[in-house]
Amino acid sequence: MIQYATFVQTVGEQAGAADTEEARRAAEAVITAVAASLEESDRDRLAAVLPGSLQGAAEIRGPALHSGAALISAVGTRSGCPAERARFYTQAVLSTLADSEPELAGDLARRLPNGAELFSPIDEGVPPRGSGVPTRLTPRLLERDEIDRALAALEGWEGDEHRLRRTVVLPPERHRPLREAVARAEREMTHHARAEQLQDAVTFEVWTHSLDRVTDMDVELARRIDAAIAALGSSG
Repeated sequence: MIQYATFVQTVGEQAGAADTEEARRAAEAVITAVAASLEESDRDRLAAVLPGSLQGAAEIRGPALHSGAALISAVGTRSGCPAERARFYTQAVLSTLADSEPELAGDLARRLPNGAELFSPIDEGVPPRGSGVPTRLTPRLLERDEIDRALAALEGWEGDEHRLRRTVVLPPERHRPLREAVARAEREMTHHARAEQLQDAVTFEVWTHSLDRVTDMDVELARRIDAAIAALGSSG
């Protein structure tokens, strides 16, 4: 079952929420709108994997939503967000659900209107206009020679035109401070890394989803991750 606090925190970090309360309202609004668009059996499957605080949102009955635009509009109405901001939150919630429950998410994506689009991760570095997220940064594609030069200047990274990744080994008590430092950098850049933890190792992977390529923004985020690791005095 999904852990409530972790789920809301991840949604908030992806969407650049002002605080936990804003992320909670958005998560509940998305779950309610999605549940209204599902058949009862799928709605029950969704509720079964959600923590109690979000199960209630899945059980709220509303009119069936037959288009992606209607679903986004319902999220905006419930959360008090403009339409493009509501879309941003919808993708943050559903892509987080996909990370936790990939099989269920795949089934729901096939059943929801515009499901494949709504379950896709937020376009890193290219937030939607009107989303309330700064859009002054524009990613620039990097060629292989530029990436090779960038990798030579980074600490412990490897990759190619499609992904950059670094694995760092940390004592358990340093995992949370590192993730918090990286989250601050992500919010400042409105650009996100994928992080996977396996025992004492954390692997960061960066790329620009909207282009499915590595851009200058990914290199900058990698630099900031390096700085966060160095500040903790870690190696890896």
